[in-house]
Amino acid sequence: MADIRPFRGIRYNPAKTADQDKVITQPYDKVSPEMKQGYLAADPHNFVRLILPDGYEASAATCRQWLAEGVLVRDPEPALYVYHQEFTALGETRVRKGFVGVLHVDEFEKGTVLPHERTLSKAKADRLSLTRATRKDYEQIFMLFSDPEREVDRLLEPAGDPDIRATDEYGVVHRAWTVTDPATIARVRAKLADAVLLIADGHHRYETALNFRKEVEAAEPGLAPDAAVRFKTCAFINVADPGLVIFPTHRFLANLGDVDWGAKLALLAAAFKVTPVAPADAEEALRAAAGGNAFVLHAGKARTWLLELADRRAVERAVGPERSADYKALDVVVLHSVVIESIFGVTPENIENHVKYERDWRTAVARVDSGEFQAVLLMNPTRVEQVRRLSELGERMPQKSTDFYPKLISGLVFHDIAPDQADKEA
Repeated sequence: MADIRPFRGIRYNPAKTADQDKVITQPYDKVSPEMKQGYLAADPHNFVRLILPDGYEASAATCRQWLAEGVLVRDPEPALYVYHQEFTALGETRVRKGFVGVLHVDEFEKGTVLPHERTLSKAKADRLSLTRATRKDYEQIFMLFSDPEREVDRLLEPAGDPDIRATDEYGVVHRAWTVTDPATIARVRAKLADAVLLIADGHHRYETALNFRKEVEAAEPGLAPDAAVRFKTCAFINVADPGLVIFPTHRFLANLGDVDWGAKLALLAAAFKVTPVAPADAEEALRAAAGGNAFVLHAGKARTWLLELADRRAVERAVGPERSADYKALDVVVLHSVVIESIFGVTPENIENHVKYERDWRTAVARVDSGEFQAVLLMNPTRVEQVRRLSELGERMPQKSTDFYPKLISGLVFHDIAPDQADKEA
């Protein structure tokens, strides 16, 4: 059972932070050192001081100070927060609609929450240390639910001006409305009580919340059933929402030593049709080959090739018989198993040392051309229906298989999971 509840959110006090644009940030794992410096310069109360502090205890101290000074305020009663994001993608303006609430954190084996990606240990250790120090749940998980009739949207249709409004550096407009009506909240909870939820983005944060819950339960045997630490804030989005967009996440290759590209192309030609392509034409060529396990390998100026899978036996050899046909059909699985692992020799155990990620095609190509990386493997996006199907089968994709756009902004609202906090049923 999906136990979704309202919570007393903590958010910026508009009387102290009139310009919300200057205090919000991208999620912690998207913030580069340069972005962090820009956020710090934008406003002394920027949220980056909490999610990427100079020391975990510094975040706890800063949060206490901002609460004491009234920079941050806690809402007086539990609420769900209707959350709309207006953005431009694929040539048109869209609005992605959802709401923020808290979800009881359950083990994946219970089947209420389904993951779809593998996670990395370093990120989980970092977020767990921050949670221990602060006892705050700063950032939401992007959670998908299925509601084909869009009944939840109708229940939470906002009226009037939003309570929170901010525009991020990518031009995405974030609006949130506070919903405290017990009857409305009860109907939303009842509608989603039997839902199977899919983590779209935030696997590290969910596993961190699960690990921290277990840690606190072991240390505090009498922990109340509705203790806030048993819950995690999530932004719940309908998989049927027309504003749902997935971008591809391209793979840089680095630290490979001296690469004999002629030899690598010969290995690739055993499984792929390899076609030289002009960099200016490569994106369109890849898009035209969508659905057939195709990629573009760019290894510097005058070294760009379209790779189209020609021998599925290469996938069978690399993946093994225990995996489903749906799993083996994924671009990201073919890319990792056949290309990155089998041909370039990068194993899942050492992938963090050799593979980095980039959303933007032109940026990816430019960073290779500059010599920052040895090559980039460019790909088409995973489809939403593929994500759901694999999750239902209980099979996890390689890390960074999906890039749902836009990201959930950080700094709109967060949750106190201190020992004396509880999330009561509405």
